[in-house]
Amino acid sequence: MRVLLINPPNHGYYYRLGAFYPPLGLGYISSLLREKGHEVRIVDMNVQNIDPSEMHFEDFDVVGISVDTVRFRAAGVLASIAKSKGATVVMGGPHASAETEEILRSGLADYVVMGEGELPFLHLVEAIENGEKYPDVKGIAYLKDGEFTLSPGEFVKDLDTLPFPDRENLPMKAYRTKFDSKRATSLITSRGCPFDCEFCSASQFMGRLWRKRSVENVLEEIKLLVRKFDFGSLIFFDDNFTMDPKRVVNICEGILKNDLRISWWAFSRADEIVGHEDMVEAMARSGCRMVFVGFESADDEILSEYKKRLDVSTASRAVEILKKYRIDIFASFIIGALSDTRESIKKTIQYAKKLGASIVQFSILTPYPGTRLFAKLKDKLITRNYDLFDGTHLVFKHPRFNPDELRKLFVKAYFKVYTSPALLFKRGLPFFWKLLRKKENAPLENMIGVNI
Repeated sequence: MRVLLINPPNHGYYYRLGAFYPPLGLGYISSLLREKGHEVRIVDMNVQNIDPSEMHFEDFDVVGISVDTVRFRAAGVLASIAKSKGATVVMGGPHASAETEEILRSGLADYVVMGEGELPFLHLVEAIENGEKYPDVKGIAYLKDGEFTLSPGEFVKDLDTLPFPDRENLPMKAYRTKFDSKRATSLITSRGCPFDCEFCSASQFMGRLWRKRSVENVLEEIKLLVRKFDFGSLIFFDDNFTMDPKRVVNICEGILKNDLRISWWAFSRADEIVGHEDMVEAMARSGCRMVFVGFESADDEILSEYKKRLDVSTASRAVEILKKYRIDIFASFIIGALSDTRESIKKTIQYAKKLGASIVQFSILTPYPGTRLFAKLKDKLITRNYDLFDGTHLVFKHPRFNPDELRKLFVKAYFKVYTSPALLFKRGLPFFWKLLRKKENAPLENMIGVNI
């Protein structure tokens, strides 16, 4: 079978900062398909300037499109064109998994892959090749005589059984993101998250059971990225890389033993840093230069609302430990909690300003389909324009703020933090303007006058 896999363009935060990473989910699917003899092409529209009309959808038997919420409209345009050319369209990804029936009834897709896509997509392609229109494949949904039909999928228990992502089929030279002044790329060493935060879809999409690749398997992929693809920096895109501190230490020791000499950063939680200083020390020795931590708020009541299972004192202690080992902090905060007030947002901004983080990211609370927050707020949405579900707009009726008020507080938060002496000289105003610039926005100077 001839299969086209598409990663639609993303114009969010990281696009504006110039940070692009390969679509590893599509890479994993491609590897499995090619192992079974199928012809696969991957198009990443974030780095490949290809007009949809030039993709020749008619040359492919199956077109698979990765869909998250903010890119749903772009994915829909691609799906419509592919369908008009006679291709069988399959959608997958977080948004497709959450809005499955709606997508199928809209006619945008013939099939939807639920959750992890590797095995369901492979088995679906095999079924289509055998002429089956309504295949009995786990993790696949479709309409049969107008009736919504799905067979719940299963998560891959042994991640080592999956081949590495198909980077040979990706335009690797087009990814020019740098970290620590070295070419950077990403990898994923575990899946699932047991914490189930109110605003996050990770536990629904990848499951609450945390599954890990073996240390040996991870090190083999690191060697491949460093020695074959010549990357000097790596980003571990696991939802929670430090879930198993002993495993992290072993990976770090393996990096040192194999003389890989990389810089790297990863996602973590404050409570996993506190109490595991030996892990942080090993991370620093092996080249860890930054850790992403979701602080979210400087108010314990709001952290409780988010079901974060953290408190501000633990977060502050984690900062002290990371600074002790000279590991920078990528600090993430969310404003616009249902219990947020102007005072609590001001408290969070002041905390973020004093944190001494290398990068500070603010987002406006957004109820993404598939999250518990969406289930709670779906009747209070003020828009279903998913282009606005980018973390920079208020999309539901808030008890205290209207969209314009919260947007101004959001911009003010960035201005306050990035014009502080600590970050002004490290990142500077150009970083701030670049981060917030969008063509459709009102001039930012008109938004900074709000008092907080």
